[in-house]
Amino acid sequence: MNPSRFRKPGLPDPLSETAAAYLLRAERGDMSRAEQEELEAWLEVPEHARAYEDAIWALDAVQLYAGSYELMEMRDAALEYEPKIPAKTPLVAALTALAATVLIGLIWFVPRQQEQAIPVAVQEQPDLSETHLGVRANSNGIYRTGVGQSLSFILPDGSVATLDTDSRIKLDYDAGERGVRLLNGQAFFEVAKGQKKPFNVYAGDSRITATGTAFNVRLEGRRVRVDMTEGEVLVTPVAEQSREPSPSQVVTLRAGESFVAGSAAKPTVSTIEIAKVATWRDGLVVFQDEKLIDAVEEINRYAETPILVDDPSIRQLRLTGAFKTTEPERFAQAMTEIFPLESRVDSKGQVHLLPAD
Repeated sequence: MNPSRFRKPGLPDPLSETAAAYLLRAERGDMSRAEQEELEAWLEVPEHARAYEDAIWALDAVQLYAGSYELMEMRDAALEYEPKIPAKTPLVAALTALAATVLIGLIWFVPRQQEQAIPVAVQEQPDLSETHLGVRANSNGIYRTGVGQSLSFILPDGSVATLDTDSRIKLDYDAGERGVRLLNGQAFFEVAKGQKKPFNVYAGDSRITATGTAFNVRLEGRRVRVDMTEGEVLVTPVAEQSREPSPSQVVTLRAGESFVAGSAAKPTVSTIEIAKVATWRDGLVVFQDEKLIDAVEEINRYAETPILVDDPSIRQLRLTGAFKTTEPERFAQAMTEIFPLESRVDSKGQVHLLPAD
């Protein structure tokens, strides 16, 4: 790949435009068999293949840096821009349209959950001392998302953290470890490999120790859940606000396994489907035979105005399906189509699900 070509001033060369156009069509997933064969033939030329690889690099870079202030400002400017050019030749018009398509297209394929609300790290104090990829933490190293927002950024060691809606983490890297404390909410970690110091995530009364792994951690009150998608981690019970392990048994958790602790019951390990872990990063929540009331509570995590289920008779209805976290109001409408329910909006704008008359 040749990243320097993206820093050249002026319009991109026609080959780069063609590569970007091919990539966007491939990303949309609607290419016909003939178009796929056309792309394969085009890529047989080494120069074409290099241009296509550069386009992939550019798209990956946009996705990786999606949480930065700079990129979100570029997105807003691109969407609001209205070129004021009198007349264009057919060639200029075509190039302008293609350039706009490429720019908006690259932004469009940024993960959907970052599309609805600009993901920012909310200040706990006005003094900002750390900045990673334009994403700011306060002087205590705390990163935070608001309701309905998500945020991805690179940690000092090269690991990547993605925060879900209404979540907070605190960084505490020192000479002995790469430490992260999940204060509330949910986060997905892709841990950088080849590091000497352990990577520890503290959540509730648990410490999750990883090397080069990928896993999801969710904290609800005292309840901690860890879902593994790659590698393995060690889960060690620790005293709250402490890093000293208790004498309890350490649990080894591997890809495809889930650990739950912190409730009155004994900690448990169960098998899970890796594909369903952290679907929230793609803007989806997936329910498999869940109670309606539990599904509503999950959707409400992403909603500024919660959906209410007042009637006990419908709370135990069972639900299976996938729904967008960016459209909580659409979820309520879907429930009236799946079940004999109706939705009503009160004077405060809150949606109530009720048995249909």
